[in-house]
Amino acid sequence: MRYKLMLLMVLIAVLPLSLVTLFATHTTKRSLTSEVVRSNESRMDWAAEYFDEKIDQLQAFAYSLLLDSNLFPNANGGVLQSPKSPEFVSQYTIDKLKSLYSANNKNISRVMLYLKSQDRLYYVDKDASAATEQLSTPYADWGALGAGHQTINRLVNDEQNTFTIVRSMNRFSDQEVLGGVMLTVRWKMMDSVLEMIHSESNSEVFLADGDGNILYSPYDASMTIEAEALKTAFGDRAGSGYAASKKGFLFFQPTEADRVWIVKFIPIRYVTQGASSTLNFSLLTAAAFTIVAIAVSILTAYFLTKPIIRLARSMKAVEIQNFEVGLWEPRSDEIGTLERRFNSMIGRIKGLIQTEYRAKIEKRTAQVKAMQAQINPHFLHNALQAIGGIALSRDVPEINDHVRAISDMFRYAIRMKSDLVTVEDELEHVRSYLQIQKMRFRHMISVRIEADEACLPCRIPKFSLQPLVENCFIHGLEGKMDAWSLVIRAEMVMDEVQIDIEDNGFGIGEARLSEIRRQLGREADEENEGEGIGMSNVNARIKMLLGEEYGLFVTSAEHEGTKVRLLLPAQREEGTVTA
Repeated sequence: MRYKLMLLMVLIAVLPLSLVTLFATHTTKRSLTSEVVRSNESRMDWAAEYFDEKIDQLQAFAYSLLLDSNLFPNANGGVLQSPKSPEFVSQYTIDKLKSLYSANNKNISRVMLYLKSQDRLYYVDKDASAATEQLSTPYADWGALGAGHQTINRLVNDEQNTFTIVRSMNRFSDQEVLGGVMLTVRWKMMDSVLEMIHSESNSEVFLADGDGNILYSPYDASMTIEAEALKTAFGDRAGSGYAASKKGFLFFQPTEADRVWIVKFIPIRYVTQGASSTLNFSLLTAAAFTIVAIAVSILTAYFLTKPIIRLARSMKAVEIQNFEVGLWEPRSDEIGTLERRFNSMIGRIKGLIQTEYRAKIEKRTAQVKAMQAQINPHFLHNALQAIGGIALSRDVPEINDHVRAISDMFRYAIRMKSDLVTVEDELEHVRSYLQIQKMRFRHMISVRIEADEACLPCRIPKFSLQPLVENCFIHGLEGKMDAWSLVIRAEMVMDEVQIDIEDNGFGIGEARLSEIRRQLGREADEENEGEGIGMSNVNARIKMLLGEEYGLFVTSAEHEGTKVRLLLPAQREEGTVTA
């Protein structure tokens, strides 16, 4: 090994000098050309992703307007709430657009919003904010579009160092046009995108359309590339690429929407100049490197190879689970320190590998059993049945119904011994709990339970849903003056079961929501604060029984209600996943 290493390092040092002498010019030019192509193709990919991210930011800006219930109260196709007055909507729209414009006026010069419900076009820019009933614009006739179900999403160059994004606002359910938005954006927003690929000072970087017309360039406006050459290059290829010619290299990359192309041209003189300087430098470097490498190779082979090879052989034995190896004569230098640490590691692995694994399994099993044991209502079941019988004998059927619902809940806890039950059984348990709450709150609450048939036989940890429904009453609905609404929806999403529990209660503040998500994101075997079968308990049991990738996910906003989502694998029996 030692002599092979010495010979290899000498050959690596000497052969390049001979090859450089004979082929330096051609090899260096080809290498530099390859490097220019490779590096610039990567930069073009990054620039296209960055460009798409900025376009997505603008799309999100427009999408945020569609999600505003004051502007589009029926965007989801649900029950239409009591409409706001036209004066309120008009003033609210102007204020909303002013707020969004002020936060983004560095990149956006004008915001226009069409509301079909008001039959008006609102706009805000640096000079004014107003509303008009003139619905025809150079980019879209909103009056005609509002009468149909057509979806519009396009980008138009304004030829004034700006471009306009035109997008219709459609209802999610039937794609009926509810309105539209037009964002006039400054092209300089894309300066940072072009700066990513302007790595050569004499290169030309710009944005163009599919016909080869230059849309924008923050650099020299006089381009050497003709529009016809660009159009030919774009038309010959379905996507990104480059074209080499006697003049230089032309790189082009379409964006995700294929409406804007990122283009870069590097003159050929950049490659030839670099090749000459690289050739001279490589000759000097190769000569110096040959002398140094011969000396270093001898010293390296003598002092390092032997202990390294010995250590490598021992480590290879450990890879095949042979823990009986060891280095019993360690050196006194740094490599000797590695050898002693290796010996110590082998000893500790042999002592801990089995006990650690066993302890973890036992700990998880104990945690699941401890959580499950928090509800043990055997002694109450018979007493509740007796109370229900007395209520019937005394002609008080409401009390009997109430007691029977409670009895059914306790019977559910008693008769099902497995940690996993079916979604159908868990939903039936929730219905018993909701019957009790309906008797308490009577007509104040509206409950809707929807479940796909395919979900019902799937497995779910016992007592997963009722604690979450109980949270809706305790933390979300009690004290609310308006009508209460609770929706439980179970559906199959590919090979997973997704159960949503949503209320229209007070919601959760941002700080508290962040704390809840932090607790839910902890490892399943970490202890959570508090007692009872709450969200942390349910989340921990799901992760321990079904896997760390499953559990609870909470979304909420103050005064807008809360939605808790349970994500589970679609298992009908232990270890069996539905098709």
